[in-house]
Amino acid sequence: MAQDRCRPNRTASFALAAGPAPVLAAVLAAVLAAALGTCAAAPPVQAAEVTREQLVAANYRQGMVAFQQRCSACHSLADGGKDLAGPNLYGMFSRAAGSKPGFRFSAAMQSAGFTWTAQRLIELVAAPDGYPPGSSMALPEPVPEADRIALASFLMVETGGADWPRPAPPAAARGAAGPDAPLAERFPSFWNHLMRNTTRYRLEREGAEPYRFDVYFRTDGSAAASDPAIKGFWHVDETDTFCYALHGLPVEPTQFVECFPVVAMSIPRFREELWTSTPVPGVRLTGGIVAGRPAAAEAKGGAPAPR
Repeated sequence: MAQDRCRPNRTASFALAAGPAPVLAAVLAAVLAAALGTCAAAPPVQAAEVTREQLVAANYRQGMVAFQQRCSACHSLADGGKDLAGPNLYGMFSRAAGSKPGFRFSAAMQSAGFTWTAQRLIELVAAPDGYPPGSSMALPEPVPEADRIALASFLMVETGGADWPRPAPPAAARGAAGPDAPLAERFPSFWNHLMRNTTRYRLEREGAEPYRFDVYFRTDGSAAASDPAIKGFWHVDETDTFCYALHGLPVEPTQFVECFPVVAMSIPRFREELWTSTPVPGVRLTGGIVAGRPAAAEAKGGAPAPR
């Protein structure tokens, strides 16, 4: 989940929190980068070593919710599960980073030189921008410190990496309303975030200029776009998975479908690069949320194109 570029402003605060040695390393890296005309990533957060006792005692539900909200849009967990924008994670704690067969990893992940452990995972989610440096993973922000051990514990249990009994799964997290209530009442954060803001896309094809467009999901199940030719619709199924389809794009692919767990979209985040996917080979689709939307978005014919 970090992008293939350096973001010194975001990584600096984590380096400072780690003590003087990492700060000195960051300064030296910046000096070398300036001298060589390159961009060096900040060192990873040096988290306190997690113990087995902490992992066993971690709150399973807390870890599950953290995964659903922050990771499930890109990763599946079950043995034999499909790769999504990111690889299926089953068996990850016995694999070297970047080695899962059948998934195309960045060169940085393939050459990372470590095997995944709970400690490595916690360091990744604490400072995702540069772990490992050059990774193409797109985690938009660090996982809160209070959730990191619970997330690692949950992933170990669900991917076959735990040596302790699997807890009984809790009921799915919902809003205060019952399962038969309208979607807006069951998942108010998701509803308000998606129905009141702009979903922005960048479609990149080999040998062509990126195509940018905005989409406005409407409360009646339809979707409008900044390009009036683009139409769409959306639906939430009985598993609380949000699926949508867009068609009429003026470039290839002219249509595509994507699905995300509702909980993965329930934390309000505003950034133009929140997730990536590959709708067809050779095409990379990047999506994000921009605050607000033009008044014309609710009218027939869409709204102005993104700048």
